Amino acid sequence: MEAHSIISNEISEEIQDLKNKLLEWTSGINGMLELGVEKLNDQVSRDINMIKDSSIRIDGLEKRIKDTRELSEIKKVVEIEKEEFKKCFNTNTIALSEKLKRLEKQLQEDRQRFEQEKLVYEADLKVAKQQSLEREKSCRIYSENLGLNIGKVNGNNRFTFTCIDENFPEREFFFDLFYNEKAQLYEGIGCNPQVSDFKPNIELLNSKSITFRQFICKMRKSFKQLIK
Repeated sequence: MEAHSIISNEISEEIQDLKNKLLEWTSGINGMLELGVEKLNDQVSRDINMIKDSSIRIDGLEKRIKDTRELSEIKKVVEIEKEEFKKCFNTNTIALSEKLKRLEKQLQEDRQRFEQEKLVYEADLKVAKQQSLEREKSCRIYSENLGLNIGKVNGNNRFTFTCIDENFPEREFFFDLFYNEKAQLYEGIGCNPQVSDFKPNIELLNSKSITFRQFICKMRKSFKQLIK
Protein backbone atom coordinates (compact mmCIF):
# COMPACT_ATOMS: atom_id res chain seq x y z
CA MET A 1 0.00 0.00 0.00
CA GLU A 2 2.76 2.42 0.88
CA ALA A 3 4.59 1.57 -2.31
CA HIS A 4 1.51 2.37 -4.35
CA SER A 5 1.19 5.71 -2.56
CA ILE A 6 4.79 6.54 -3.24
CA ILE A 7 4.39 5.80 -6.96
CA SER A 8 1.24 7.89 -7.10
CA ASN A 9 3.03 10.76 -5.53
CA GLU A 10 5.89 10.44 -7.94
CA ILE A 11 3.49 10.32 -10.88
CA SER A 12 1.64 13.33 -9.51
CA GLU A 13 4.86 15.21 -9.10
CA GLU A 14 5.94 14.25 -12.61
CA ILE A 15 2.57 15.32 -13.99
CA GLN A 16 2.81 18.62 -12.11
CA ASP A 17 6.30 19.03 -13.38
CA LEU A 18 5.07 18.41 -16.93
CA LYS A 19 2.26 20.85 -16.37
CA ASN A 20 4.70 23.44 -15.15
CA LYS A 21 6.97 22.84 -18.13
CA LEU A 22 3.97 23.00 -20.47
CA LEU A 23 2.86 26.24 -18.86
CA GLU A 24 6.35 27.62 -19.15
CA TRP A 25 6.59 26.52 -22.77
CA THR A 26 3.14 27.98 -23.52
CA SER A 27 4.13 31.26 -21.91
CA GLY A 28 7.28 31.27 -23.98
CA ILE A 29 5.34 30.57 -27.15
CA ASN A 30 2.85 33.34 -26.34
CA GLY A 31 5.70 35.73 -25.62
CA MET A 32 7.35 34.82 -28.85
CA LEU A 33 4.07 35.26 -30.71
CA GLU A 34 3.44 38.64 -29.09
CA LEU A 35 6.98 39.75 -29.91
CA GLY A 36 6.61 38.45 -33.46
CA VAL A 37 3.31 40.27 -33.95
CA GLU A 38 4.81 43.52 -32.61
CA LYS A 39 7.78 43.18 -34.91
CA LEU A 40 5.47 42.31 -37.74
CA ASN A 41 3.35 45.39 -37.02
CA ASP A 42 6.49 47.52 -36.95
CA GLN A 43 7.63 46.05 -40.24
CA VAL A 44 4.20 46.55 -41.77
CA SER A 45 4.16 50.14 -40.50
CA ARG A 46 7.61 50.74 -41.98
CA ASP A 47 6.52 49.16 -45.23
CA ILE A 48 3.39 51.32 -45.31
CA ASN A 49 5.46 54.44 -44.65
CA MET A 50 7.92 53.38 -47.35
CA ILE A 51 5.02 52.83 -49.75
CA LYS A 52 3.67 56.28 -48.88
CA ASP A 53 7.11 57.83 -49.38
CA SER A 54 7.49 55.98 -52.65
CA SER A 55 4.05 57.14 -53.75
CA ILE A 56 4.97 60.73 -52.90
CA ARG A 57 8.25 60.37 -54.76
CA ILE A 58 6.43 58.84 -57.73
CA ASP A 59 3.94 61.73 -57.72
CA GLY A 60 6.83 64.16 -57.54
CA LEU A 61 8.62 62.41 -60.38
CA GLU A 62 5.45 62.37 -62.48
CA LYS A 63 4.97 66.09 -61.79
CA ARG A 64 8.58 66.77 -62.72
CA ILE A 65 8.12 64.76 -65.90
CA LYS A 66 4.95 66.73 -66.65
CA ASP A 67 6.70 70.03 -65.83
CA THR A 68 9.63 68.96 -68.00
CA ARG A 69 7.29 68.25 -70.89
CA GLU A 70 5.50 71.57 -70.40
CA LEU A 71 8.87 73.31 -70.15
CA SER A 72 9.93 71.60 -73.36
CA GLU A 73 6.74 72.80 -75.07
CA ILE A 74 7.29 76.30 -73.71
CA LYS A 75 10.87 76.26 -75.01
CA LYS A 76 9.61 75.21 -78.43
CA VAL A 77 7.08 78.07 -78.44
CA VAL A 78 9.77 80.50 -77.28
CA GLU A 79 12.13 79.34 -80.03
CA ILE A 80 9.39 79.74 -82.64
CA GLU A 81 8.53 83.22 -81.37
CA LYS A 82 12.23 84.08 -81.25
CA GLU A 83 12.62 83.11 -84.90
CA GLU A 84 9.53 85.10 -85.83
CA PHE A 85 10.89 88.09 -83.91
CA LYS A 86 14.24 87.80 -85.71
CA LYS A 87 12.50 87.73 -89.08
CA CYS A 88 10.32 90.70 -88.14
CA PHE A 89 13.30 92.56 -86.68
CA ASN A 90 15.41 91.94 -89.78
CA THR A 91 12.54 93.04 -92.03
CA ASN A 92 11.98 96.20 -89.98
CA THR A 93 15.71 96.89 -89.87
CA ILE A 94 15.95 96.66 -93.65
CA ALA A 95 12.88 98.88 -94.05
CA LEU A 96 14.24 101.45 -91.59
CA SER A 97 17.63 101.39 -93.30
CA GLU A 98 16.03 102.04 -96.68
CA LYS A 99 13.86 104.79 -95.19
CA LEU A 100 16.94 106.36 -93.58
CA LYS A 101 18.73 106.33 -96.94
CA ARG A 102 15.73 108.02 -98.59
CA LEU A 103 15.59 110.62 -95.83
CA GLU A 104 19.32 111.30 -96.12
CA LYS A 105 18.96 111.68 -99.87
CA GLN A 106 15.96 113.97 -99.42
CA LEU A 107 17.87 115.98 -96.82
CA GLN A 108 20.80 116.38 -99.19
CA GLU A 109 18.47 117.50 -101.98
CA ASP A 110 16.75 119.94 -99.60
CA ARG A 111 20.12 121.34 -98.56
CA GLN A 112 21.16 121.84 -102.18
CA ARG A 113 17.81 123.45 -103.00
CA PHE A 114 18.11 125.66 -99.92
CA GLU A 115 21.59 126.77 -100.94
CA GLN A 116 20.33 127.58 -104.45
CA GLU A 117 17.33 129.45 -103.08
CA LYS A 118 19.62 131.27 -100.66
CA LEU A 119 21.85 132.41 -103.52
CA VAL A 120 18.81 133.55 -105.52
CA TYR A 121 17.40 135.32 -102.46
CA GLU A 122 20.71 137.06 -101.76
CA ALA A 123 20.93 138.14 -105.40
CA ASP A 124 17.33 139.41 -105.33
CA LEU A 125 17.97 141.15 -102.02
CA LYS A 126 21.01 142.85 -103.50
CA VAL A 127 18.97 144.01 -106.49
CA ALA A 128 16.15 145.15 -104.21
CA LYS A 129 18.56 147.13 -102.03
CA GLN A 130 20.09 148.68 -105.13
CA GLN A 131 16.66 149.59 -106.44
CA SER A 132 15.69 150.98 -103.05
CA LEU A 133 18.80 153.15 -102.96
CA GLU A 134 18.07 154.26 -106.50
CA ARG A 135 14.49 155.14 -105.62
CA GLU A 136 15.58 157.04 -102.52
CA LYS A 137 18.16 158.94 -104.52
CA SER A 138 15.68 159.71 -107.28
CA CYS A 139 13.04 160.76 -104.80
CA ARG A 140 15.45 163.03 -102.99
CA ILE A 141 16.56 164.67 -106.25
CA TYR A 142 13.01 165.12 -107.51
CA SER A 143 11.80 166.26 -104.13
CA GLU A 144 14.46 168.95 -104.03
CA ASN A 145 14.20 170.06 -107.66
CA LEU A 146 10.73 169.14 -108.91
CA GLY A 147 8.54 169.32 -105.84
CA LEU A 148 8.07 165.55 -105.48
CA ASN A 149 6.76 164.28 -102.15
CA ILE A 150 6.43 160.59 -101.22
CA GLY A 151 4.04 159.31 -98.58
CA LYS A 152 1.90 156.34 -97.54
CA VAL A 153 -1.82 156.13 -98.24
CA ASN A 154 -3.76 152.93 -97.42
CA GLY A 155 -0.54 150.91 -97.43
CA ASN A 156 0.49 152.20 -100.89
CA ASN A 157 3.27 154.59 -101.85
CA ARG A 158 1.87 157.90 -103.07
CA PHE A 159 4.07 160.07 -105.29
CA THR A 160 2.82 163.65 -105.32
CA PHE A 161 4.11 166.35 -107.71
CA THR A 162 3.73 170.10 -107.34
CA CYS A 163 5.17 172.94 -109.41
CA ILE A 164 3.76 171.42 -112.62
CA ASP A 165 0.99 173.91 -113.30
CA GLU A 166 2.68 177.31 -113.56
CA ASN A 167 -0.64 179.04 -112.92
CA PHE A 168 -1.26 176.95 -109.79
CA PRO A 169 2.15 175.80 -108.44
CA GLU A 170 0.56 174.21 -105.36
CA ARG A 171 -1.75 171.98 -107.42
CA GLU A 172 -1.03 168.30 -106.70
CA PHE A 173 -0.55 165.57 -109.32
CA PHE A 174 -0.10 162.11 -107.82
CA PHE A 175 -0.04 158.40 -108.51
CA ASP A 176 -0.11 155.41 -106.13
CA LEU A 177 2.14 152.36 -106.41
CA PHE A 178 2.28 149.07 -104.53
CA TYR A 179 5.44 146.96 -104.62
CA ASN A 180 4.70 143.22 -104.54
CA GLU A 181 7.80 141.81 -102.82
CA LYS A 182 6.85 138.19 -103.52
CA ALA A 183 6.46 138.77 -107.25
CA GLN A 184 9.00 141.63 -107.20
CA LEU A 185 6.73 143.73 -109.39
CA TYR A 186 5.19 147.19 -109.16
CA GLU A 187 1.42 147.44 -109.27
CA GLY A 188 -0.30 150.65 -110.31
CA ILE A 189 -3.16 151.49 -107.96
CA GLY A 190 -4.25 154.75 -109.53
CA CYS A 191 -3.31 158.29 -110.45
CA ASN A 192 -4.95 161.72 -110.32
CA PRO A 193 -5.45 163.25 -112.78
CA GLN A 194 -5.63 160.20 -115.06
CA VAL A 195 -2.91 159.75 -117.68
CA SER A 196 -3.14 157.18 -120.46
CA ASP A 197 0.44 155.92 -120.23
CA PHE A 198 0.35 155.16 -116.46
CA LYS A 199 -0.06 151.38 -116.96
CA PRO A 200 2.35 151.17 -119.95
CA ASN A 201 5.02 152.99 -117.94
CA ILE A 202 4.60 150.49 -115.08
CA GLU A 203 5.04 147.62 -117.54
CA LEU A 204 8.26 149.22 -118.79
CA LEU A 205 9.44 149.58 -115.19
CA ASN A 206 8.67 145.94 -114.31
CA SER A 207 10.40 144.67 -117.45
CA LYS A 208 13.45 146.76 -116.45
CA SER A 209 13.27 148.58 -119.76
CA ILE A 210 13.47 151.81 -117.78
CA THR A 211 14.85 152.67 -114.36
CA PHE A 212 12.71 153.96 -111.52
CA ARG A 213 14.15 157.44 -112.04
CA GLN A 214 13.11 157.32 -115.69
CA PHE A 215 9.65 156.15 -114.64
CA ILE A 216 9.29 159.18 -112.35
CA CYS A 217 10.37 161.47 -115.19
CA LYS A 218 7.87 159.91 -117.59
CA MET A 219 5.01 160.29 -115.10
CA ARG A 220 5.86 163.97 -114.46
CA LYS A 221 6.08 164.55 -118.17
CA SER A 222 2.67 162.90 -118.66
CA PHE A 223 1.14 165.11 -115.95
CA LYS A 224 2.71 168.20 -117.48
CA GLN A 225 1.24 167.35 -120.89
CA LEU A 226 -2.22 167.56 -119.35
CA ILE A 227 -1.66 171.28 -118.71
CA LYS A 228 -0.94 172.08 -122.34
